[in-house]
Amino acid sequence: MSKFRYDINALRAIAVISVLLFHLNIPLFQGGFAGVDIFFVISGYLMTRIILEGYQNNTYTIKGFYIKRAKRIIPALLFLVLAVTLIAFFIYLPNQYKEVEKNASSSLLFYSNILYWKNSGYFDSASINNVFLHTWSLSVEWQFYIAYPIVISLLLSIYKNKKYLNIFYLVLTLLFIGLSIFVTYKSPVASFFLLPTRTWELMLGGLAFIFEGKIRSKILLIAAYIAVILSTILLNEKLLWPGFYTLIPVIGTFIIVVINADEHIILKNKVVQFLGKISYSLYLWHWPLIVIARYMGYDLNAINVVVIIALSILLAYLSFRFIESAKIFNIKWLIILSVVLGGLTFLLSRVETNKWLFKKSTITLADYTEAHVDEIHQRMSLNDCFVINHEEKVEDFLKKNCLTIDTTKKNVLLLGDSHAAALSLSFKEVFKTKNINLLRVHASQGFPFLNNVGDSEFARKIYRYLYHDFIIKNHKYINGLILEGNWFTGKTEVIEELKQTVAYLQNLNIPVVVIGQNNVFTITYPAIIAKWNESNADNIELYTNKQAYYYNEIYKDKLKPFYVDIYYYTNVPKINKNNEPFFIDGDHFSKFGSDVVVEKILKDKIFINTFLNKL
Repeated sequence: MSKFRYDINALRAIAVISVLLFHLNIPLFQGGFAGVDIFFVISGYLMTRIILEGYQNNTYTIKGFYIKRAKRIIPALLFLVLAVTLIAFFIYLPNQYKEVEKNASSSLLFYSNILYWKNSGYFDSASINNVFLHTWSLSVEWQFYIAYPIVISLLLSIYKNKKYLNIFYLVLTLLFIGLSIFVTYKSPVASFFLLPTRTWELMLGGLAFIFEGKIRSKILLIAAYIAVILSTILLNEKLLWPGFYTLIPVIGTFIIVVINADEHIILKNKVVQFLGKISYSLYLWHWPLIVIARYMGYDLNAINVVVIIALSILLAYLSFRFIESAKIFNIKWLIILSVVLGGLTFLLSRVETNKWLFKKSTITLADYTEAHVDEIHQRMSLNDCFVINHEEKVEDFLKKNCLTIDTTKKNVLLLGDSHAAALSLSFKEVFKTKNINLLRVHASQGFPFLNNVGDSEFARKIYRYLYHDFIIKNHKYINGLILEGNWFTGKTEVIEELKQTVAYLQNLNIPVVVIGQNNVFTITYPAIIAKWNESNADNIELYTNKQAYYYNEIYKDKLKPFYVDIYYYTNVPKINKNNEPFFIDGDHFSKFGSDVVVEKILKDKIFINTFLNKL
């Protein structure tokens, strides 16, 4: 039997603390999401070790493997789902509670990664307010557990020579790396969530077992630890992931596991080993606590961060001590409990069971967006001038009536992401009264910069075409250009990019303005207004994202000549006479909101002097 690996347990501690601090928005750990990739390598190593050592000792069966994995993974997950189901019942608004339970059900059935991939977008469940968002990685691992022992058994029956088996395994791993990088470039959301593009990380763990102990180098070991730790600090969410940069923490973990040196005192430190032991339960519990705290209006300030960390560790310890380590679940009862809780969460995701806790008017306000989703999509020109499909071809987009110059009128071009799409109809209506033709391009996950950036392949291609072809050819007919986006997600890098873009357009004698950063909220605005309606307490400030305000102040100062400030510092409008909220989610204006904001823009001195007077 293999000895206990202190180094692997220490890697677990590094991984889970990195993820925890990343989710708490601790600046030093902006790359903490790489902790998940560390877990993948460790998991791949342990699964391969279990299978191959079992084969060698004639103790391995696929059925036995599945049972052991189920006993290891499912009990703590069941405990978490049951606890969240009970707590959320009394806290969440009915429709949002149904969403919690839909995600809970997908977590128990280990297909949450597929659900979040399919629903990725602007009005989806795979958002920052999804209590079970983090379970996507468990789904990836479980899907791997199902296929992996079958594949290994097949390979062992084909390759009797161990050398050829290892070579084939290595080549297969390299092919999966290539596939992952290719798909990430083509479809980053799918690549992030789905098993095929994550398989190489788990298989690299398998390679670590195959080559275990065959490398002995203290310098390489130190370099590997440095690479792993620096990955959690220096990497950031803007990188395509998984991709080339993912190789840094993954190969670092691979080297540490292969060298198999765990005698260092730091690795055996009691705190490090304790965190490693509770890492699975800590991973399970930390994210729901963060999301529920946010839903209740608690900001991630220093005090609340400390409280969340302390609660996460306490609940993780209790889960580890009384659930993970209890060994009380035989497979029969585990199946029964899984079926019962899975059925319960599925039922709760279909029926509004807790609506009696709230006023009818509260529920109506909370459900505004869901009740008007088709109308919202039509207003924002979804799948028309607003493209969220990264794979859409530029030539197909150009066939739509979005970039049609009208030589008998003034022509204004509105470029941007979904925030531009949210304002587009209101702009179009106002410009029509002024005999102005509005041209539009709205691409999700991509800023309208001269230098193409963003996750969307379509955005990169369409903006390259616009700035280097369409605008150059038609600049004499383009009388003005408006740039709009959710700027604070790009942080301070936005300043230089916007300056370069504006300078480029001004050189073509095209008047240009940038519509500023709008308010952003930590939960959906309809839910905020519903809570306000329920308690009659003004709670908007509690749910205001302070970073959006902070960066808007920076942009307003650095981009003065052409930056139109639309941020509401006080008295954010709530609802109109038709009970339509000012925002449809956490940051996109409703039609009511966009009408009010466009009217505000038209009265802005910068917009008038820099833009409107020059049309």
